[in-house]
Amino acid sequence: MSTQHDSASNLQLALLSIRGTLAPATLEAARALHNQTAGAPESVAAARSLGDMSHMVYVPTGQQGDAAGEFLILDIWKSMEGLNSFFANPHVQEQAGQIFTSRDPVVWVPADGFINYHFPVSGGQNERSIGVIRGPVHGRMAAQELHNALVTTHVATARLRGNLSHEAYFRLAAPDSPEALEFFAVDVWSSASGMQEHYSDPAFLQSYSGLFAAEPAASTWQRPTGEWVEW
Repeated sequence: MSTQHDSASNLQLALLSIRGTLAPATLEAARALHNQTAGAPESVAAARSLGDMSHMVYVPTGQQGDAAGEFLILDIWKSMEGLNSFFANPHVQEQAGQIFTSRDPVVWVPADGFINYHFPVSGGQNERSIGVIRGPVHGRMAAQELHNALVTTHVATARLRGNLSHEAYFRLAAPDSPEALEFFAVDVWSSASGMQEHYSDPAFLQSYSGLFAAEPAASTWQRPTGEWVEW
């Protein structure tokens, strides 16, 4: 996944995360329902026409069997107006209610000044897993300094373990409100085992000391089995 800010064209990509609990009893039933609703050709065309550039789905790492549970959607939008228009549609809300029993949709915008990176993918590395972390920071400037230092320190080790990208965001603040201090980061990996090794490395964990104002929520995710409509 890629987010960029192009000053010439004033392109600002936003990330929509939707984490929740699936309503269908099985993952296969959820897959069929997702593909018939959010993944239907007319739904995909409508979302794309309003600025939805990417739609990816995930389940918790290590999930076995067909029992449904938690589910994560990550969409990248190039138009906030289009995003708001799309989700204001009662039909879209009805479809979301069919997929989830409960959900937490949040819009995130790139964290200015925070290091992001994307590495090329070597041949044969087709596995995809992601790690996300979310929590409040004390302030943006202090968080930026700590974040950039720890990323710089650990990027080479992360790359050796299969890390493909790192992206940092802050929650989109409501109009006329103070800047949001809720931080969100997404890492993409070509190796689930490498990802778990990195996130359990004491040296890496120690680097996060002081970044968050409260205990952050961290989780890892994988692509679900079967053919899910994504773009």
